[in-house]
Amino acid sequence: MPAHVSVLYPRKAKFNMDYYLATHMPLVTKHWTQHGLKKYTVTQYDDPESPYSVGCVLEFESLEEFKKAGAAPEAKEVFADIDNFSNEKPSIVAGEVKEAKSTS
Repeated sequence: MPAHVSVLYPRKAKFNMDYYLATHMPLVTKHWTQHGLKKYTVTQYDDPESPYSVGCVLEFESLEEFKKAGAAPEAKEVFADIDNFSNEKPSIVAGEVKEAKSTS
């Protein structure tokens, strides 16, 4: 079963989107594709009432693959890089996809 991992950055955080897209996400791709990362989507939330300003959904082949990616030695580099674009740590929520349908 595929898994989605939501990485959510608090609205109060300082956040450098240019760095995130140009440097951090390629780093994530470099290290985690070998662990089942299939794709990702980055969203900037415009609602000032939202507790989050930026979210990234990582799609893995399985929840087990995500756990392996997070425990791999190179994960330290991925997590350490957060300080280069945000002054707040994200909330991370992961789970198995139970159903996915296209509406078109």
